[in-house]
Amino acid sequence: MAGKKKNSIIKWITIGVAIIALGTGGFFGHKAYGNYLANKVYAPNDNVGFPDFDIKVTKAEFKNVDLPIDKDTVKKYGAIDKKENCDTMSKENTYWKAWDGDINAPWVKYGPSDFNICIRRNDSRDGIKKYTSENKQLVVDYIITAKNNVNAKDVSIALEPDSGRKLDTKVDAFNANQFFELGAQYTLPDGLAIGAPGPVYTSEHSQNYTPFHKSELGGNINTGIERKGNLYTDIRNSESSIDLKITYHGQTRIVRITH
Repeated sequence: MAGKKKNSIIKWITIGVAIIALGTGGFFGHKAYGNYLANKVYAPNDNVGFPDFDIKVTKAEFKNVDLPIDKDTVKKYGAIDKKENCDTMSKENTYWKAWDGDINAPWVKYGPSDFNICIRRNDSRDGIKKYTSENKQLVVDYIITAKNNVNAKDVSIALEPDSGRKLDTKVDAFNANQFFELGAQYTLPDGLAIGAPGPVYTSEHSQNYTPFHKSELGGNINTGIERKGNLYTDIRNSESSIDLKITYHGQTRIVRITH
């Protein structure tokens, strides 16, 4: 009798240990699978799963950068890849105000000459050619398919290059570029520079070129709904890997794009 009781106790202890082992194994197995998903690097066109939605990069394309070149300026002064012969231009100074912000400041003959402005146009050509040779535009299209209702505000999508630089900042290389929109300096028509004894050039125009765009996801994405989005930015040739980083409720997935 005592032996049967002892065997029964051992049996229940064994069952308890087995249940604990299964539960512990399941916990660590689930955690290991979560770590696997977090550390997995996906490729474009892979289906990337989250608990409430799937996301897929449907296009990752590199193409020539799309700079805001002013067509009228090119038509007037010539192509970007063809420099002007500035030696044919006048080197006589134009006029400008002795100091800014005072309408009573005297006009002085220290303004840029036609030669100086021509040099600026050629320097602008060099800046454009250098940038276009060292950068490509990356265009990324993606689609989200909701498996459950998703609050789009909880979904974060970002591009991260291997260089670590921030992509949504202004490109300083194009400050005062003569071939960007409104950038070309020209002499004011007679009468506009009141009191000026001779020609006056317009001021240099600060350019705000920030080659980054990310579409808004909008509001809720209800079960079964597909929501499309896109990003584009300029990528340096030296940046060989660009990660699309998707974050949702503390979980992260990476889609790696290379060129």
